[in-house]
Amino acid sequence: MSTPAHLEPVNGLDYLHADYWDLVNARPEYDRAEQFYCGMVEESYASPKVARLLSQVGLTDFPNFNLAHIAVDALIDQLHINSVTTEDNALDNLLDDLGDSNDLDEEFPILLRNAGKFGDAYLFVWPSADAEGNAVDVRMEPQDPRVVRAFYSVENPNLLVRVIKSWEEGLKETLVVRANLYFSDHIERWSHKGKVPKDPKRAKWEPFSADGMPAYIENPYGRVPYFHYRTDRPYGVPLHINAYGPQLAINKLVTAHLATVDYQSFPQRYALLDPTADASGSQAGDFTPDHPEDGFSPESPVDSQLDASPNAIWQLQGYKEVGQFDPANPDAFMKPLESYKELMSQATQIPPQAFELDGHNISGEARRVASEPLYNRAESLQRSFGNTLRKAYAFALEILGEDAADITVNWKPVRNINDLTGWQTLLIKQSMRVPLDVILAEAGYNSADIDQWLSQAPAETTSPNNPGSQVGDTTEGVTPNDNSSG
Repeated sequence: MSTPAHLEPVNGLDYLHADYWDLVNARPEYDRAEQFYCGMVEESYASPKVARLLSQVGLTDFPNFNLAHIAVDALIDQLHINSVTTEDNALDNLLDDLGDSNDLDEEFPILLRNAGKFGDAYLFVWPSADAEGNAVDVRMEPQDPRVVRAFYSVENPNLLVRVIKSWEEGLKETLVVRANLYFSDHIERWSHKGKVPKDPKRAKWEPFSADGMPAYIENPYGRVPYFHYRTDRPYGVPLHINAYGPQLAINKLVTAHLATVDYQSFPQRYALLDPTADASGSQAGDFTPDHPEDGFSPESPVDSQLDASPNAIWQLQGYKEVGQFDPANPDAFMKPLESYKELMSQATQIPPQAFELDGHNISGEARRVASEPLYNRAESLQRSFGNTLRKAYAFALEILGEDAADITVNWKPVRNINDLTGWQTLLIKQSMRVPLDVILAEAGYNSADIDQWLSQAPAETTSPNNPGSQVGDTTEGVTPNDNSSG
């Protein structure tokens, strides 16, 4: 849709240049977050000599022993959407169609992972129109925070006032920097030939319409068509940011340990020469540079006196003493490694068992206690991300001409009980007249499933006044208030 002349923005350039450089300046931290997540961060060394020595054996390019990603994955793996529903079956079908047409089953988990990895991620929602300009579908496209950046009102930090999206096309002489500005009433499309100078007076932004679309597009919906998924406000923080330090220490320990592995497998040996010894004996050939091609072989019973059989004695002529240098003790690397893993767990509030292969072999109850901070943070992210997704779907329905109904995002519960001790505790609560829906919720079942089960169950089964007939109860109808005797 083209924009009438009176809607062409007057102050677009007032925001464009500053917003562009704000986006560009934010990219290095996003790149750093991805490097730590992917284990591609460059190692730093206190001594240039150490760096040169490690480079000679190829260890400077050795992949990192990456644990930092666990701080992201452990949380994001708790975020599973079971369904997005309304109270209208027709709208539910429409929401399902939107998810299918935009591959949200595949795209949304990636968006959530990026939100955890970068701290920020965006979802663009805009109509797909037919030849007459009528909205026939809705585009719901995840966007990378290195390409998109949101800006909020200073007076009202919850109000999204505009968004910039910028990317590059072409290389060197053909380089063109594209930038779109999204406002609540219009969209501006700009381009800049070549690199954008930091001085706004030298920048030469021009309206972009070379692709046949207008440079100014009306936005009739009264809101910026971007939805910001963030772990903090106004901008998010990578979930693994506190793992950066421990990860760098772990990288250094692993690299240094690998540099000593050869010496642990094949220790360096030494032999002290006796300057008064006669070196012309029959053993001379065993130690020449050409051995064993010189005909003297330690395996030969005739030509060599270096017999490797048990109980043999080597008579080394010309040597006063032999020995070997002790290689570095592996504990000097492995014990600090364990300490840094524990430090990473504490810094990121991720339970220690997430960083261990055996999970510390702790009980179910101890595991739940250790995971409580993780559960709380996951539920907080569910509320934040769920609210953003609900608004995005409501806007998509509005684009299609539907009333924005009450939309519910149903998440898979992050807490679940699947061990004997946990279920025994729930049964005790049940015998104390705790309602069955509360029991099932604590067990980790989805609220929608609980409502369906209870609606289908006989009334006496779910009655809090009849705990003896509830599923799994072993009290046979005896309540805590039963004062009968004998």
